[in-house]
Amino acid sequence: MPNKSQHDEQRVLQEDYFENQHPEWGQKQFKRMVWKTRLKFFLNAGGALFLIFMVYHIYVSSLHIYFDQSKVRNNFMRSIISVVEMHGDGLRVEKTYIQPFEVTPFLTQKANLKIYRHVGSWEVITGEIQAELSISGKFTYTITNTGAYMNGSTPGPFYLPYSLVDGKPTKDKDASDESSSLNRLRKIDDGHVAEMSLSLKNLASPDQLIQLLTAYDVAVTAMPIYSGELKDQDISYSRSGMFNYNIPHLSLKPLFEFKEDGANWYNYFVPEDSGQMQEQVQAMLSDLEWMSNHLEYCGAELDKQRLAYLKKNGVQVYGAVVTGPVRELEKLTKVPEFQHFQLNRVEIWNWD
Repeated sequence: MPNKSQHDEQRVLQEDYFENQHPEWGQKQFKRMVWKTRLKFFLNAGGALFLIFMVYHIYVSSLHIYFDQSKVRNNFMRSIISVVEMHGDGLRVEKTYIQPFEVTPFLTQKANLKIYRHVGSWEVITGEIQAELSISGKFTYTITNTGAYMNGSTPGPFYLPYSLVDGKPTKDKDASDESSSLNRLRKIDDGHVAEMSLSLKNLASPDQLIQLLTAYDVAVTAMPIYSGELKDQDISYSRSGMFNYNIPHLSLKPLFEFKEDGANWYNYFVPEDSGQMQEQVQAMLSDLEWMSNHLEYCGAELDKQRLAYLKKNGVQVYGAVVTGPVRELEKLTKVPEFQHFQLNRVEIWNWD
C-alpha cells in the first residue's frame, strides 16, 4: 500500500503537468484568427453599406422617373414662371425641359434657371434663379442678378397715377432719375435698341394701352396691374419729398399656356388680334388663382386679396415695359398720356 508521501508526490506531478501545458496554437495563429474576425466584420459592414446604397439609388431613380413626368414637371415650371414673372417687371424665366431638375430624398424639387429680359429681339440674360418646391407646396426662390454695371440699378420703374394718390402732380416733374434716362436716350445713336418702362397718367384697360402704342414700332413685354394695393398697404412718400408712389404689384405678361406634353408662349403682346388680350387677362387671373391656392410663398395671402379685387373691379394697368429702336422709344416720351420714363438695358441693333 503506497504511503502518504508517495501519493502527495504523484498529485504534485499531475498538477505541474496541467499547469505547464501550452495551448495548441501559437501567437501567429492567434493573430490570424483575430484578423479573420475583423475581415469578416468589415465584409459584412461593406455588404450592408452596398445594400443601403443600392436601395437609396433605386429610391432616388424612382423619384426622378416620377418627377420627370410631364405633369409633375409642368407644375413645377408653372410655379416658377407664374410666381416670378407675375411679380416682376418684364422679367422672364428660362423655359427649358432639357436640363434635369434635382429631386432630394425628402421630395423637394430644385432648379437653377437663367432669367432674362427682351431687349429688341434678343433675350438678354440678366441673372439666375434658384427655386425650390417642397412636397408640402412651399415655394421659395432667390434671384442672383448679373448686371453689367456696378451702379446700374434704380428703384421700381412704375408710379401710380396721381388720381389714385391725391390728385396732384409731382412738385418736381423733371425728377433726377427720369431726366437722366431721357438725356441718355437722346444721346444714343440710331443703331441701338433698348428696353424702357413708362407709366400712365390714368388707369386704363390693357386694350386701351395697347391701342396707344400701336402707332409706334415697339413691342410690349409687361404691364403693371393695379389691384387695390393702396387700400391694403401703407404707402409712404418716395425719396426727395416727391409725391410719386411706387408699390409692389402684379404684372400682366404675354400668354403662357401649359399643356400635358409641354407648353407654348408668346414673347410680346400681339396688338393685331383684338380678342387675344381678353384671353391674356383670363389666363393671368386663372394663373393667379392657381398659384395662390396651390403654393405657399411669400405674398400668397396678399395675392388672394388682389385676386378678389380684380374679379370684382376688372383688370386695369398703369404702365408698360416696352422695347424697340431707341428713336421709337424717344417718340413715346412725347405722348401726353405717358409719364415717368425709365431707360433700362441698351443693346446694339437687333430689330426686324
